[in-house]
Amino acid sequence: MNQPLPHKTAAIPPFAIFLLAMLALLWGLNWPVMKLSLAEYPPFVFRAIAGISAALGLFAMAKANGRTLRVPRAEWKGLVIVSLLNMSVWNIAVLYGVDLMESGRAAILAYTMPLWATLTGAWLVKEPLRARSILALGLGLVGMCLLFFGDDRAISGDPLGPALVVLAAISWGTGTAAVKYFRFSMSVTVLTGWQQMLGALPIAVIALLWDYQNMPESVTLVPTLGLVYNMTITGIFCYWAYFNVVTMLPVVVSTVGTLMVPVVGVAADALIFGTVPGIVDYAALVAVVSAVFLVMTRRAK
Repeated sequence: MNQPLPHKTAAIPPFAIFLLAMLALLWGLNWPVMKLSLAEYPPFVFRAIAGISAALGLFAMAKANGRTLRVPRAEWKGLVIVSLLNMSVWNIAVLYGVDLMESGRAAILAYTMPLWATLTGAWLVKEPLRARSILALGLGLVGMCLLFFGDDRAISGDPLGPALVVLAAISWGTGTAAVKYFRFSMSVTVLTGWQQMLGALPIAVIALLWDYQNMPESVTLVPTLGLVYNMTITGIFCYWAYFNVVTMLPVVVSTVGTLMVPVVGVAADALIFGTVPGIVDYAALVAVVSAVFLVMTRRAK
């Protein structure tokens, strides 16, 4: 994974564009899916099962491709840090936050992540902030603010939900920049598997000591399918794809490139829960799509 980064003015690799498109679709759909699952599964139980299962799946993929799961001694500290930021804090804060607010709006607020990733990246990884990237970031955040503050529906409800989702966004953004900073030598599959495992272990301890008591006597099919979706599609493929993109692109490009996720999240929320998008939603869509267009069409020099 310790590969030379592309030149700062290089064109976006087609594979990175494909992965970002898949992330927009699959991660965006996961926001209402998580809310459906949390109707029956307690958050710590849900995340512990999904995280450990995803880790085992990623380890199996790595071994099948002849990769070693060994972590170099010097990289353990960085691995623990990024695991806690990208998996433990992010996942639990999001799960409790989305349970307290509309899932589409939670997705939008979570994707203030590029702001925190870009600011941390400029300081930690010393990535310069170019005018095009700053404009794209600004447009993306304007789109999210429109959706979050644009009508009474957006700002109603328990303020703890939005606060937790913002905490999750800060944690994930910082963790993304930290992955670039530590420049791990492991393959992306092995790195992602270890992040899933190390991030899930403290969550599993809490689930076993306390949260399992909140499990209902029986669970129904739809919430369980949502859990399976998180064990496989998001837990394995989406995180693998995301950290591949992070290794290929500068922080600001890789993170702003994910801004289509909340747009898909809002659309999926409307389809599943019957919320009706309005003029604010469409204005935000234009802003976010424009942001993605700016970072995806950088000219090579």
